[in-house]
Amino acid sequence: MRSIATEQKMLDAAEELLSNGDAQHVTVENVVRLAGATVGSFYARFGNVEGLFEALHKRYLDSIFESKILEALNQSIDQPDLKSGLRHGCKILLEFGYEKRKLIAYFISHPSDDALLVRQVAVESMFNNLKAHQSEVAHKDLKRASENATRLIYFTLLGIVFLEPSEFIGRKTSLSSVIDATTQMAYAYLTTE
Repeated sequence: MRSIATEQKMLDAAEELLSNGDAQHVTVENVVRLAGATVGSFYARFGNVEGLFEALHKRYLDSIFESKILEALNQSIDQPDLKSGLRHGCKILLEFGYEKRKLIAYFISHPSDDALLVRQVAVESMFNNLKAHQSEVAHKDLKRASENATRLIYFTLLGIVFLEPSEFIGRKTSLSSVIDATTQMAYAYLTTE
């Protein structure tokens, strides 16, 4: 149990170092100092800094699947109309992005094949949502419409990960209002040609 707690403290420390700077700040010395661990325990768990980043990557992917975000995105399909489905999906993605912003920031700036897979799943979820509400969608090519709508939401996610909502748009606002605005933009795009 103590070993797992020590590993989690070192991963938390690495996340904190990433959020306050860049990957160059994530050194063995900085991680163990911040985590209150020893150099030996670091090497026993991760082998080297690359092993630490692999563990962070796994933590990032696990947080996506443990949060049930994919299941929640699929629930967008069950909403009574397109706008409700979009709002549900935007809320899930943007709240998750804001909550996990430290970890996501690193993986956005250091993309991997897994990150591409996560984006593809988001596009597929949007596509299924558009198929379920096809009568409301003005675009004939649902695949392209789902890619563009997902891209719009992804760009908002980028802003939320790297900036506070108020900094993102230049005036005091809440995450909820950013979710509403993003939903409205995606809906306007999808319902007009």
